[in-house]
Amino acid sequence: MTEKSPSLLLGGLNINFKRKLVQPLIISFIVVFIVVGLETVDLYRMFGTYGERFETVVNLLIFPVTPIIYGWIVKDKIGAVIVGAVPIFIILFFGNLFFGNLIYTNGLSISRFFTILLYAVSLATLGSLAGYFASKKEFKYLVISIFFGIVWISVFFSGID
Repeated sequence: MTEKSPSLLLGGLNINFKRKLVQPLIISFIVVFIVVGLETVDLYRMFGTYGERFETVVNLLIFPVTPIIYGWIVKDKIGAVIVGAVPIFIILFFGNLFFGNLIYTNGLSISRFFTILLYAVSLATLGSLAGYFASKKEFKYLVISIFFGIVWISVFFSGID
C-alpha cells in the first residue's frame, strides 16, 4: 500500500501541500528571518561601513532575487509566486504595521494605510511576476524575470521617504 501526500482540491486543482505550499512558505520565512536577523545584529558596529553596505545589499536584493532563483531551480509557478509575495508583505506591511510607526505616527491615517498597502502590493506583484517567469525555465523568460527584478528595485527606491 502506498501512502499519498496530503492534498487539497481547490477549484479543480489538486495542490500538493508539501511541494506547492509548505516549501515556498518555509523559504519565505527564511527570507524574513535573514532580513530581520541582519537588522538586529547591527553589522555596522562589528564591521564598520562594510557591514552596513553588506546589510544594505542583502536587504535590497534578497526580495527580488529569491523568487527568481526559486522559480528557475524548482520550476514551481505557484511556489515562485508565493516566494515573491509573502516575504515583502510580512516585512513591509505586517511588520511595520504592528511593530513600527508605518501608519500611526500621529494617529491612524487611513490614506497612509492605503498608500503603504498599494506599495506592498506593487512590490509583491513584481516579485511574484519575477518568480513566475523564472519558473518557465527558458532563457527568454529569465530575461523577463530579471527585468521584473530590476523594476522591483526601482519601485522599492521610489517608496523610501
